[in-house]
Formats: sequence, structure tokens, C-alpha cells
Amino acid sequence: GIAPRSADRAMAASSTRSLAVGQRLHHLKVFFSNRFVYAQVTRTTDGHILASASTIEKTMRDSLRNKSDKNAAAAVGKAIAARAGSKQITAVHFTKPRGKRFHGKLKALIDTMREAGLPLNFSTFAGGREA
Repeated sequence: GIAPRSADRAMAASSTRSLAVGQRLHHLKVFFSNRFVYAQVTRTTDGHILASASTIEKTMRDSLRNKSDKNAAAAVGKAIAARAGSKQITAVHFTKPRGKRFHGKLKALIDTMREAGLPLNFSTFAGGREA
């Protein structure tokens, strides 16, 4: 059967309402390889990358002794906060995978981002759906 129109309207309203608040409009994506640290801020609606920073960039490669430790993660956090701020991004959402601890390099990156003035909202990702 066909769903009633009111259900369609309610579904559309709820999806746009959450984006209108702006809490989940921009997502932070972080990746740690054995050699480098990468971070991106993406727009949720279309996946467009608005800001990115990594230790593979020449300026960071030259200034950092180790490109994959806590200090490197902190440098990436500071850079991504500055670049996101220049694009008028006021807050970023981060989905922490369930079972992963919030410590070490990830904590260094996020704490430095917050200190640099880019607030973060958290949620936990539980195998296919957000909790």
C-alpha cells in the first residue's frame, strides 16, 4: 500500500529539522595510518569536503619529527580547526565507533580542536545505525 501523505510530510520535516539545527550538518572524519594522521570536515547533505588537514602536507612534514604520534595528531587538530573556522563552520559532529576508547591520538586531536575554538558533538556508531 501507499503511505498516507501526512506520514511523508512528518518524515520530511523531521529530517530537515535536524539539519536546520545545524548539529549534524558537518562531520569530522579522522584516519590514523602507521605513518600519517588525516582529518576531514565534510558536509552531511552531499559529502562535500569543506576542510582537510594531514601530516602528509609539506609544512607539517617539515615541522614535525614524528608524523603519526600524539603531537602530530594535535597539530592536525589545530590545522583542521583553523581551516574549518575560515569556512564559517561553527560546530562539527563526530561519530565515535562503539568499542573504541577515547584516548591517545584521537583525544589529542579533538582536545586541540576544541581549544582552537571548534566545538564538537558526539554520538556512538553501533554497527549500521547511530545510537
